[in-house]
Amino acid sequence: MKSAIFHGIRPGDVDGRRGLHNPERGFRFEILIGQIPSDIVTGSYLRDLWPFPRYTYDGVSMTQAYCYLLQFAESEISQEKIDALEADFARARKDGVKFLLRFAYEFGGIRGKGPTAERILAHIEQLTPIVQRNIDVIYALQIGWVGAWGEFHSSTHQIEKRPADYARIVAATLEMLPECRRTMMRYPDRRGKALAELGDDREVTPDTAWSQAPHARIGHFNDAFLSTYADAGTFGNPPFFTLRGDPTVERIGREGAFLPIDGELYWTGGANPDRAAGLKVIARLSLHHYTTFSLVHSNSELDQRQDKWTIDTWKEQPVTPAALEALDVAYDPGYFAGVDSRTAYEFIRDHLGYRIAVDLVEYQRTASPGEPYCIKAVLHNYGFSTPINERHPEFVLVGADGTAVELPTAFDCRALQPSAYGARRGEVLTHLVRFDAPLPADLTGGDLRLALWFPDASPSLRYRPEYAIRLASELPVKTVGGRLLNIVGQIAAR
Repeated sequence: MKSAIFHGIRPGDVDGRRGLHNPERGFRFEILIGQIPSDIVTGSYLRDLWPFPRYTYDGVSMTQAYCYLLQFAESEISQEKIDALEADFARARKDGVKFLLRFAYEFGGIRGKGPTAERILAHIEQLTPIVQRNIDVIYALQIGWVGAWGEFHSSTHQIEKRPADYARIVAATLEMLPECRRTMMRYPDRRGKALAELGDDREVTPDTAWSQAPHARIGHFNDAFLSTYADAGTFGNPPFFTLRGDPTVERIGREGAFLPIDGELYWTGGANPDRAAGLKVIARLSLHHYTTFSLVHSNSELDQRQDKWTIDTWKEQPVTPAALEALDVAYDPGYFAGVDSRTAYEFIRDHLGYRIAVDLVEYQRTASPGEPYCIKAVLHNYGFSTPINERHPEFVLVGADGTAVELPTAFDCRALQPSAYGARRGEVLTHLVRFDAPLPADLTGGDLRLALWFPDASPSLRYRPEYAIRLASELPVKTVGGRLLNIVGQIAAR
């Protein structure tokens, strides 16, 4: 067997301080989609309606995508609106990005008559075909629908005060989604009441994770992240509120290992930046396994106001290995190689969701057509979370002429937990991906490059390199036939 050893990306490497462009994780933007002239809620509050081209350095591949339906609170959704939605899904696919999708009606002080629960259910039925048709570019669908911004508060018809009514909306949203996708709710308390109405208010555990049970499909989005002592009603159990020891805080910390978790700060001026100082933010993001987080709110580059605010301060706040160890937050030692510190902004950007590194690959020195062959790769995940949607890595053999042979594995990337369930988060797990089977009989001769490939599970995106995972290791990366390949070795074929 031949061994190849790798190290994580270091600050001094080429592009070593650049954010990795990886799918279904990281900082995300906020946009409005499906916009038509009759819309009551417009995107006038957004300074950039499609910021992706400006943020390639930070590797942003996601956006919160709101679709407001207020003008249809008493009617069916028009075909014009459906067509506009379809066009924006197509744009996402063309540009290689994904949506964190939320449907809503009411917007702050813009309420109109508001929809009834029955109208929302009818709209869910009407929208189901377009959601299912475009699920490849939908990372997750949040359970919005009710109240201001779809946050389950302040609705005209007070639906959020009637668990029996909103449980029907929760159930309909789950039915709307294919089995391959999950959803989120704003308030843990209302999530619990909805699940109780559905007869499934259990805690997610390793035994139930990734099942189709309702409790295992509903994550959390916190649109008041570290804004007040109780995150504006997100947590409400005295005397702890948002502190460790609060039952809800601790439960999300356990369940978040298996669910999509998203958050955003208040808009600039809405909360003191000291409340969300860099290390406090890192501690919470790690504890709750955040996969995505808004880059728009409290950021002078994208916020409604251009004042220097919370995210701006993260770019000035140092983070050291000692500080992370004190917080029980995992990191790759190479991340700090040659430097005393990184900024809080860098660390948050680079560790939201997953950050997968390959440390060791072992493989047979020669490969023969039709003969048994073995490859092993050792992976570590230094991110706050694991990949949330199903994805299977493959080994690929690439000939000098560009011919590629795909060698599938049974490994599911959702198993790439950073740490063991219930264990210290700073103790990083080791994962083994292997191929052990006969090679194809038509394998070509000559030298072959060996690569790891993490394609999207959707057939429509399988050969789109923008949707494949780039490892956080210093190694060559090549695109071959639409595959984003992490090159890990060289083999002689006989």
